[in-house]
Amino acid sequence: MKALFLLLLLPVCIRAAEPVDILVQGAEKLEIRDLLAALGPAPEKTTIGPFSFWHGTIGPHRVVVSLTGQGLLNCTAATILGIETYRPKFIVNQGTSGAQAPYLTLHDIIIGERTLDYGNFAAPPRRAGEGSQPLNWTPVPQRLRHPQQPELVAYANGFKGDAQAIAVALRTRNPMGRVFPGVIGSAHEINLELDRVKWSARTFGMDVEEMESGHVAALAHAYGIRYIAFRVVSDAPYEGVPFYALAARATGLFTLNFLHNFPPLSAKARP
Repeated sequence: MKALFLLLLLPVCIRAAEPVDILVQGAEKLEIRDLLAALGPAPEKTTIGPFSFWHGTIGPHRVVVSLTGQGLLNCTAATILGIETYRPKFIVNQGTSGAQAPYLTLHDIIIGERTLDYGNFAAPPRRAGEGSQPLNWTPVPQRLRHPQQPELVAYANGFKGDAQAIAVALRTRNPMGRVFPGVIGSAHEINLELDRVKWSARTFGMDVEEMESGHVAALAHAYGIRYIAFRVVSDAPYEGVPFYALAARATGLFTLNFLHNFPPLSAKARP
């Protein structure tokens, strides 16, 4: 309830700041540690409620680094604050993930050709004593408001990443592993049962799962902002590799390389 109250107060709390080129997000401190170091010894910090933002320059870009916190509610609130306060032209969401495809291993990075919310389902009727069969549930697509249509619009396949950013990212070096294009799924779930992992990969085409990027992608789409997601494999159930928090450093360093490679954004302001 406290978090919901915060969301209701967001319009009151937001104060516009100097616009930036890129909003770079990470859910955990390890995911943004190297990005903060790249901003300099004492980057300017702004705190809005429980959310923190650091300002500076990386490569040719004016950047704000955002510590969103893990999960749907936190990343949604932090993204709205970041968009309304800093009016970025581009959003980079990066962090850790669990492999859903057997070709992936620790420190591999997936570039989000598309990202989606896979956490909504409708279960068929079953009488008491008949048990539950989650693999038979029907996925319910993410739906989003559209300013020109009276009803919510369904996005069953999620949201595509920015084409130029994908091309640059696929040419960017991962200092700790390999780089692949793929599909990133987001939900409040941690799936380590191999039958469930295989079902998710088959049903949604997912390569990795995590808890933020599909929701951030929806907000970027709603605001008309360019967007890309990067996810490093921090656990690999096919190989029995448990969660390894330090894998987060791979996406932080990869994102730094990407920002230096990505060309300067147009000076034209976002409408």
